[in-house]
Amino acid sequence: EIKFLVRFYVEKITLLKENTTVELFFLNAKSLVFNETIEVESEHVFKLAAFALQEAKGDYSSAETTASDLKQLPVLPTRVLREHPSLNYCEERVIEQYKKLKGVTRGQAIVKYLALVESLPTYGVHYYPVKDKQGIPWWLGVSYKGIGQYDLQDKLKPRKLFQWKQLENLYFREKKFAVEV
Repeated sequence: EIKFLVRFYVEKITLLKENTTVELFFLNAKSLVFNETIEVESEHVFKLAAFALQEAKGDYSSAETTASDLKQLPVLPTRVLREHPSLNYCEERVIEQYKKLKGVTRGQAIVKYLALVESLPTYGVHYYPVKDKQGIPWWLGVSYKGIGQYDLQDKLKPRKLFQWKQLENLYFREKKFAVEV
Protein backbone atom coordinates (compact mmCIF):
# COMPACT_ATOMS: atom_id res chain seq x y z
CA GLU A 1 0.00 0.00 0.00
CA ILE A 2 1.42 3.38 -1.03
CA LYS A 3 0.51 6.45 0.98
CA PHE A 4 1.36 10.03 0.10
CA LEU A 5 1.64 12.03 3.30
CA VAL A 6 2.88 15.46 4.27
CA ARG A 7 6.31 15.24 5.81
CA PHE A 8 7.22 18.92 6.10
CA TYR A 9 4.59 21.46 7.09
CA VAL A 10 4.48 25.14 6.21
CA GLU A 11 3.47 27.95 8.54
CA LYS A 12 0.41 28.85 6.44
CA ILE A 13 -1.19 26.97 3.56
CA THR A 14 -1.31 30.26 1.66
CA LEU A 15 2.43 29.73 1.08
CA LEU A 16 1.67 26.69 -1.09
CA LYS A 17 1.78 27.53 -4.78
CA GLU A 18 0.26 24.48 -6.50
CA ASN A 19 -3.39 23.43 -6.20
CA THR A 20 -2.39 19.76 -6.11
CA THR A 21 -0.11 20.46 -3.13
CA VAL A 22 -2.97 22.19 -1.30
CA GLU A 23 -5.17 19.19 -2.06
CA LEU A 24 -2.50 16.82 -0.70
CA PHE A 25 -2.34 18.87 2.52
CA PHE A 26 -6.16 18.71 2.70
CA LEU A 27 -6.32 14.93 2.23
CA ASN A 28 -3.52 14.46 4.75
CA ALA A 29 -5.24 16.72 7.32
CA LYS A 30 -8.57 14.95 6.80
CA SER A 31 -6.89 11.59 7.46
CA LEU A 32 -5.07 12.91 10.56
CA VAL A 33 -8.33 14.28 12.00
CA PHE A 34 -10.23 11.04 11.34
CA ASN A 35 -7.42 8.88 12.80
CA GLU A 36 -7.22 11.22 15.83
CA THR A 37 -3.56 12.07 15.24
CA ILE A 38 -4.65 15.71 15.43
CA GLU A 39 -6.66 16.42 18.58
CA VAL A 40 -9.85 18.28 17.69
CA GLU A 41 -12.79 19.41 19.85
CA SER A 42 -16.18 18.03 18.81
CA GLU A 43 -17.55 21.38 17.61
CA HIS A 44 -14.55 21.78 15.31
CA VAL A 45 -14.98 18.19 14.08
CA PHE A 46 -18.56 18.96 13.06
CA LYS A 47 -17.41 22.05 11.12
CA LEU A 48 -14.58 20.10 9.48
CA ALA A 49 -17.00 17.32 8.50
CA ALA A 50 -19.27 19.94 6.91
CA PHE A 51 -16.33 21.39 4.93
CA ALA A 52 -15.39 17.87 3.79
CA LEU A 53 -18.99 17.24 2.66
CA GLN A 54 -19.04 20.54 0.78
CA GLU A 55 -15.75 19.62 -0.90
CA ALA A 56 -16.90 16.12 -1.87
CA LYS A 57 -20.64 16.56 -2.53
CA GLY A 58 -21.31 20.25 -3.13
CA ASP A 59 -24.29 22.08 -1.62
CA TYR A 60 -26.63 20.48 0.94
CA SER A 61 -29.65 18.74 -0.61
CA SER A 62 -31.40 16.70 2.12
CA ALA A 63 -30.87 15.22 5.56
CA GLU A 64 -31.21 11.66 4.21
CA THR A 65 -28.60 12.18 1.49
CA THR A 66 -26.23 13.89 3.93
CA ALA A 67 -26.61 11.11 6.53
CA SER A 68 -25.83 8.55 3.82
CA ASP A 69 -22.83 10.60 2.62
CA LEU A 70 -21.51 10.90 6.19
CA LYS A 71 -21.50 7.12 6.50
CA GLN A 72 -19.38 6.90 3.33
CA LEU A 73 -16.88 9.66 4.16
CA PRO A 74 -14.30 9.10 6.92
CA VAL A 75 -14.87 12.40 8.77
CA LEU A 76 -16.20 11.58 12.25
CA PRO A 77 -13.49 10.18 14.56
CA THR A 78 -14.45 7.34 16.91
CA ARG A 79 -13.74 9.50 19.98
CA VAL A 80 -16.32 12.09 18.87
CA LEU A 81 -18.93 9.38 18.27
CA ARG A 82 -18.28 7.98 21.77
CA GLU A 83 -18.55 11.43 23.42
CA HIS A 84 -22.07 12.09 22.14
CA PRO A 85 -25.44 10.38 22.69
CA SER A 86 -25.72 8.88 19.20
CA LEU A 87 -24.56 8.89 15.60
CA ASN A 88 -27.80 10.70 14.76
CA TYR A 89 -26.89 13.53 17.16
CA CYS A 90 -23.48 13.93 15.47
CA GLU A 91 -25.07 13.87 12.01
CA GLU A 92 -27.51 16.63 13.04
CA ARG A 93 -24.61 18.82 14.27
CA VAL A 94 -22.78 18.31 10.96
CA ILE A 95 -25.94 19.03 8.94
CA GLU A 96 -26.41 22.33 10.85
CA GLN A 97 -22.92 23.40 9.77
CA TYR A 98 -23.26 21.97 6.25
CA LYS A 99 -26.42 24.00 5.50
CA LYS A 100 -24.47 27.22 6.21
CA LEU A 101 -22.01 26.42 3.40
CA LYS A 102 -24.44 26.84 0.51
CA GLY A 103 -22.60 28.40 -2.43
CA VAL A 104 -19.09 27.64 -1.10
CA THR A 105 -16.95 26.21 -3.91
CA ARG A 106 -14.86 23.04 -3.62
CA GLY A 107 -11.65 25.08 -3.45
CA GLN A 108 -13.07 27.42 -0.80
CA ALA A 109 -14.19 24.42 1.29
CA ILE A 110 -10.66 22.98 1.15
CA VAL A 111 -9.09 26.31 2.16
CA LYS A 112 -11.60 26.79 5.02
CA TYR A 113 -10.94 23.23 6.22
CA LEU A 114 -7.18 23.78 6.20
CA ALA A 115 -7.46 27.21 7.84
CA LEU A 116 -9.34 25.67 10.77
CA VAL A 117 -7.00 22.66 11.03
CA GLU A 118 -3.82 24.74 10.93
CA SER A 119 -5.12 26.80 13.88
CA LEU A 120 -5.13 23.66 16.06
CA PRO A 121 -2.15 23.23 18.41
CA THR A 122 -1.34 19.64 17.36
CA TYR A 123 -1.38 20.29 13.60
CA GLY A 124 2.00 19.97 11.92
CA VAL A 125 3.67 18.38 14.94
CA HIS A 126 5.30 14.95 14.70
CA TYR A 127 5.38 13.33 18.16
CA TYR A 128 8.00 10.85 19.32
CA PRO A 129 8.04 8.99 22.65
CA VAL A 130 11.28 9.75 24.54
CA LYS A 131 12.75 9.44 28.03
CA ASP A 132 14.93 12.02 29.73
CA LYS A 133 18.12 11.30 31.72
CA GLN A 134 16.04 10.37 34.78
CA GLY A 135 14.01 7.87 32.73
CA ILE A 136 10.85 10.01 32.79
CA PRO A 137 8.75 9.52 29.62
CA TRP A 138 7.80 12.54 27.48
CA TRP A 139 6.61 13.35 24.01
CA LEU A 140 9.09 15.14 21.79
CA GLY A 141 7.20 17.24 19.26
CA VAL A 142 8.99 18.34 16.10
CA SER A 143 7.35 21.04 13.97
CA TYR A 144 8.18 23.97 11.71
CA LYS A 145 8.32 26.09 14.89
CA GLY A 146 10.99 23.99 16.60
CA ILE A 147 11.21 21.16 19.11
CA GLY A 148 8.79 20.91 22.02
CA GLN A 149 8.79 18.80 25.17
CA TYR A 150 5.28 17.60 26.05
CA ASP A 151 3.80 15.78 29.04
CA LEU A 152 2.49 12.30 28.20
CA GLN A 153 -1.10 13.37 28.96
CA ASP A 154 -0.95 16.76 27.24
CA LYS A 155 0.09 17.15 23.61
CA LEU A 156 -1.56 20.57 23.38
CA LYS A 157 0.86 22.73 25.37
CA PRO A 158 4.59 22.09 25.33
CA ARG A 159 6.30 22.24 28.69
CA LYS A 160 9.29 23.70 26.83
CA LEU A 161 9.54 24.90 23.25
CA PHE A 162 12.92 25.44 21.62
CA GLN A 163 12.67 27.45 18.41
CA TRP A 164 14.97 26.37 15.60
CA LYS A 165 17.00 29.58 15.83
CA GLN A 166 17.74 28.83 19.52
CA LEU A 167 19.22 25.42 18.75
CA GLU A 168 22.95 25.19 18.17
CA ASN A 169 23.54 21.47 17.65
CA LEU A 170 21.47 18.33 17.34
CA TYR A 171 23.10 14.99 18.06
CA PHE A 172 21.79 11.51 17.40
CA ARG A 173 23.93 8.49 18.16
CA GLU A 174 22.64 4.94 18.56
CA LYS A 175 19.49 5.53 20.65
CA LYS A 176 20.50 8.86 22.21
CA PHE A 177 19.23 12.18 20.97
CA ALA A 178 20.63 15.41 22.37
CA VAL A 179 19.96 19.08 21.69
CA GLU A 180 22.29 21.97 22.51
CA VAL A 181 20.54 25.24 23.23
